[in-house]
Amino acid sequence: MPYNVPTLRTLIESGLIDIEASLDTILPKFGIEQALNTAVSAAVRDLYDYQSWIVRQIIPSSESEDQTIVDTARYEGVIQKLASSAAGPVTFAGNVAIPVDTVMTHADGRLYRVTLSNTPSGGNVVVQVEAEAAGAAGNLVAGETLTLISTVPGIQPNGISGGLIGGADLETPAKVLERLLFRKRNPPMGGAVHDYVGWCREVAGVNRAWAIDNYQGPATVGYAFVFDDRVDILPTYQDQVAMADYIYRHNDPATGADVGRPGGIEAVYIPLTLKTTNLAITITPDNADLRDSVTASIKGYFKTLSPGSTLLLSAVRTAIGSTLGVTDYTLDLAADVTATATELHALGAITWGTP
Repeated sequence: MPYNVPTLRTLIESGLIDIEASLDTILPKFGIEQALNTAVSAAVRDLYDYQSWIVRQIIPSSESEDQTIVDTARYEGVIQKLASSAAGPVTFAGNVAIPVDTVMTHADGRLYRVTLSNTPSGGNVVVQVEAEAAGAAGNLVAGETLTLISTVPGIQPNGISGGLIGGADLETPAKVLERLLFRKRNPPMGGAVHDYVGWCREVAGVNRAWAIDNYQGPATVGYAFVFDDRVDILPTYQDQVAMADYIYRHNDPATGADVGRPGGIEAVYIPLTLKTTNLAITITPDNADLRDSVTASIKGYFKTLSPGSTLLLSAVRTAIGSTLGVTDYTLDLAADVTATATELHALGAITWGTP
């Protein structure tokens, strides 16, 4: 049976009854006893509130304080992923090495610094760069132009990026809580199928991951992962290589001990493709805030889907209809949408109609 915390009014009334019973008299509407009773009742109510707050911290949940979630997760071996900087190669035309710490900029103002300069070859020099600012904003697709801040003799000022990856924002407490709950429900087993999911999600920027036992026969485990905070959520080739190395062997974020796939097991990356579904929606009432809320609700449902699952029409309708403030809506989706084993559902463009 749940315990109901008494309201301040209830505490005041209860205190008044106790005082009157003790004094064997009816208290006047205004007086020192009334004032003292109200003050003490308010203090007792504060204690109830504090106890309620403590209850919400004992077992981490979405109602817990952010720091409580982060601290508890750390004790359980789930370390909050810090912001990381994007890094990768950039190619310049030239015949001399570019000094380390040389700074270059993108057209939108993002800055990158040279961390390693290779020997010129074939009229080009390839340098490894790192974003000056940590975070997902530093990621850059291949083919973008980066311009040297200061001229380097013998080097053309404009270079071409080869795909800068690895940039990720500080992991939010909500995502830390997700990983904590996953770990508590699926304790590390030294190479069980769920361990591969946990390992993938330890990598900066990875939000969702899946694993399949006996993916290509005995002693094989298939795994897939995506970066929900990127424009293109599918991993690049560099991401795949980095993840393969991480699964093979890495330091446990909590203990520092070497962990990874057991000997004799082959971990196979599952190349996913996105199955995009466009939607046409009309909501009543119609305004920008409600559109954002409906979009967030639908995106939340899409993120619950795994490769090969079915996009349920009823679930999309529920996501729209359950959005606070929406009284009516129309949707052009007429049936469930299936996917193959290597397809992952993704929300495409939403076309908003006018009621």
